[in-house]
Amino acid sequence: MTTLESAAVDARDQLEQVVLPFWLAHGIDHERGGFHTCFDNRGRTQVSGDKFTWSQGRFVWMLARAASLTRAGLLRPVDGFDADALMACATRGADFLEKYALRPDGTCSFALVRDGSAEAAGHPARSVYADLFVAMGFAEIARQGGPQRWLEPVRLIVDRAREDIHQRVAPTPPYTIPEGHRAFGPHLILLNALLVLSEAERSLEVPISRREALASELDAVMSFHDGGHGFREMPPLGRARSGAPGEGSVGPSGSGLVATHRVPGHALEAMWIALEAMDLLGDATHRETALASIAPLCELGWDGEHGGLFRYVDEAGGPPTGVAGVSDYERLVQTTWDTKLWWVHTEAAAVAATAAWRYDRPEAAAWFDRIWRYTMSTFPGGDEGEEWVQIRNRDGSPRDEVVALPVKDPFHITRNLMQIVELAPW
Repeated sequence: MTTLESAAVDARDQLEQVVLPFWLAHGIDHERGGFHTCFDNRGRTQVSGDKFTWSQGRFVWMLARAASLTRAGLLRPVDGFDADALMACATRGADFLEKYALRPDGTCSFALVRDGSAEAAGHPARSVYADLFVAMGFAEIARQGGPQRWLEPVRLIVDRAREDIHQRVAPTPPYTIPEGHRAFGPHLILLNALLVLSEAERSLEVPISRREALASELDAVMSFHDGGHGFREMPPLGRARSGAPGEGSVGPSGSGLVATHRVPGHALEAMWIALEAMDLLGDATHRETALASIAPLCELGWDGEHGGLFRYVDEAGGPPTGVAGVSDYERLVQTTWDTKLWWVHTEAAAVAATAAWRYDRPEAAAWFDRIWRYTMSTFPGGDEGEEWVQIRNRDGSPRDEVVALPVKDPFHITRNLMQIVELAPW
């Protein structure tokens, strides 16, 4: 059985020797500002100079958080980047986003040309996900010693995003929510952004300005619970706003592919975010539901033949079933359900470790052992590529195609490895 201590050593080694060295060497655009994240799956070729705010905001968060762990002695300085140097790079990245991406109404440009002077051609104008990742980056800078002024745009962004999400008008590129359904993803990322804001305010000993919104969004996320141990990704609204049956939703029971598919990685990611939100709020109402869901979600997503967690599954496990409509999202589910993605595994490992060692859940410890062994033996690049080869086929071989955006994003790997380092009793 993998111990927390041994996993934390592995996680720290990956951060210090593999992941952070790649991004500190290749990701920081010292000339134009912001960050380079448009690399191929193997990290060997930069495919574009465009800057997706989705990844820019997450890069800011990563640097600020890594500065915190470096300052605490949990990470050693990497390639001369001590905590102050990491924070300086994070702040320059935030300055770039504030100057070029943030709009007065609390929305952000989706993609910029390299120098930020214009929106990159051929991309949507906005995604609420990108907005919220920018907010998370700004909030983490404030939390880790940056000026408190960074919290003002965070509040503007999360308020606008919350309004749009709850009115179901928030744009969600790169994936469009099929008509007639509500989606788990926007609520998950909104909860995450509200949590990061609230944690920053608590650390700075200022009033938690969005406590009510955080509690409300926690309830919204948990409302997707299916009554067993799973979470619906896109349950039907019943009828589309036009009055016609919802796309992909067949009959009143919602038996179409959209309604019956599950995304184990999303649900597992949500559980640790929900647990941290509950701790901050001092409200354990949903705690047992969240903790009791972790092992069954791992079981639901696990590939018994090759190991690892599937990207999409049916509500009963295995390949997604149900009558499919013609939306791009449904085609995506059908054609990529059995891929093995980096973020699914690191998020699953982080929440299983949290449940096992913070909340004393032995069933989660067993799943952590299984997922951690698979993750460490599959995703680090080694001879196959730089950093991690993040996108894999069912059998674990590299799958050189775009997932979501044409970026190689460091966010989930670094976030989850840092969580495991922080859990350990060094």
